[in-house]
Amino acid sequence: MSHSADPKRHGFVKQEEDVLPPRLILYAVLGSIAFAFVLSGISYGIQRSREAALRPSGVYPEMKLGPIEERSNVHEELFSNLGQGQVLERKQRQSLQQFEWLGEDHRKVRVPVDVAMDLVVSGVGR
Repeated sequence: MSHSADPKRHGFVKQEEDVLPPRLILYAVLGSIAFAFVLSGISYGIQRSREAALRPSGVYPEMKLGPIEERSNVHEELFSNLGQGQVLERKQRQSLQQFEWLGEDHRKVRVPVDVAMDLVVSGVGR
């Protein structure tokens, strides 16, 4: 045993157990919960005052719109950072993936690339 750990050598040093007082822990937890409620109340008040400033009538007609209906012929992109070149490339890629009649006499067909490769491999159209 070392000299610093010997309780008989240093009798004037009092050692206590490492115990957290339960009452202090309870006060800290209750204080945290109370602080959370105060902040929630403040944020709720700020939100209500902002809504009142933006909509003084308090009427929200968009609540009566119902669910969004999906339509197969409409492509809607609400938030897009695409430039004109990117939009053009997307349209061209989509056109390459669709069947389409070519020419005024409709004697030629544009075929998607993967279908055309399958046709060439299988020997159809020769």
